[in-house]
Formats: sequence, structure tokens, C-alpha cells
Amino acid sequence: MTAERNTIDAKPASAKVFEPVWAIALNTFRETVRDRILYALILFAAIVTVLGIVLGSLSVGQDIRILKDIGLAAISFIGGIIAVFAGTNLVYKEVERRTIYLIFTKPVSGWQFVLGKYIGLCLCVAVMVAAMGAFLVVVITAASGSVGFVEQLRQMGQELALIYLELLFVTALATFFSTFSTPVMSVLFTLAIWLAGHLGDSLIELGKLTQNPVLSQFLSVIFYCLPDFAGLTRIRGHLLYGTVPGIEVLTYLVTYVFAYVLMLLVLAAIVTERKEFT
Repeated sequence: MTAERNTIDAKPASAKVFEPVWAIALNTFRETVRDRILYALILFAAIVTVLGIVLGSLSVGQDIRILKDIGLAAISFIGGIIAVFAGTNLVYKEVERRTIYLIFTKPVSGWQFVLGKYIGLCLCVAVMVAAMGAFLVVVITAASGSVGFVEQLRQMGQELALIYLELLFVTALATFFSTFSTPVMSVLFTLAIWLAGHLGDSLIELGKLTQNPVLSQFLSVIFYCLPDFAGLTRIRGHLLYGTVPGIEVLTYLVTYVFAYVLMLLVLAAIVTERKEFT
């Protein structure tokens, strides 16, 4: 009986730890969704997708493939912009409106604040990716006429999942930089790492071409320090052209991304804990 009572008492205590996280996450989700820029970006995604139909009609037999390429690239780009600009303002907006001082007068720790903000923004990004992905599937279904909506959605589900996986990474980067830098600098830092992560293979090729062994080694070190966003893009390309990677590759990518996300959130929580907001 004593063990059972201790278990019952422990459950509410553990649940209370995450109550502030969910409250902050839901509030962040509502605030981000209400932002007008998101609706403008969704409209832009629709325009780009329609443009893909026009461009696809110029290529005989490749219109659907071109439409998918343009549509998925647009979703990745727009989702990344949402993650970068919304994520880099997570802490700044709270400080500017002085609501962060009110938050930390309550029993809320730094890691709860950071995790709640991150989860809220990830929920918003998930809704945006799902909405744009569904719109793209509808357009592709209407353009092809041979494959149904459900089948198209099944075929593109993995590509959309990989895009969202990358955006989880970008969101963690933006959240981390937002804890100690201004929004402008946070945007620049996040965009720079995002872009460099996609150009990592170019660093290796440049290192092979250079005649300076020191420079070659330096470029290799930078390559291994940068996140491998190009790897996610390659896997997405394989899926788009019908080549399904092995479960080992997908498991490695998921583990790789979540390890980076965990590291960035831990660092963001440490920075937030050391700040004086009370």
C-alpha cells in the first residue's frame, strides 16, 4: 500500500513539472500562428506551386516531377524562414514586452521556458508544413489525374517528414541564438549555419582541389563541425526519384538531428538559467 501511495503521489509531481512547459508551448503556438507573416508566406507557397505547374508544362513528361521539386523546395524554404524569424524573436519579444520578468516570478525554470518556447514553435511549423504539403498534394493530384490524393500523400509523406526534421534542427538553432543575441544577429547566425550546412560537400571538394594541406585539413574540420543539412537534402532527393534509403540511414539521420537539437536546447537552457530576469 505504501509503494502504491508513493507511486500515486509521484505522478502528479512529475506532471506538474511539465505544466509550465505546455502552457508556454500553447501560448507560443497561438502567438506565432496569429502573426500575419505566416499567412503571407502560405500565399507565397501557393503562388510558387502554381508557378511550378506553368514551368512543368514546358517539359514533356516531367511536369509532375518538376512540380514536386519546386513545391518541396518552396516548403523547405518557407518553413525555414518561419523557423528562423519566429525562433530568433522568442526571447526578445518576451524581454521587450517585459512579460519574461512575470514568467520567472512564478515557479518556472530556464529549461521549462526554453523547452516550452521550442515545442510551441515546432507545433506551428508542423501545422505550416502540413498545410503547404496538403496543398501541394492537391495540386499534384489535379495535375496528374492518374494517382489519387491518398496515394500522392503517401508517396510524399517521407519527403515532408525529412523537411520537418530539418526544420526542427533550424528551429533549435534559432532558439539557441535567441537566448543571448539580438534578433538581427540571431537571424544572421542561424541563416549562416543553415546555408553552410547545405554547402558542406563543397568544402570537402574545395579541400581536395587545394594544394595547401593545412587549408585542406582546416576545411575538413569545419565540415565535420557543421550540421549536415546536405545529407537530408540528398535523402529527400533519393525518395523523390524512387530510391528508398535503408532503415539504417534513416535511423542515423533521425538520431543525428535529435542529438543536435538536444545539445542546442541544453545550451539554450544553461544560458537562460544564468540570466537575471527576476
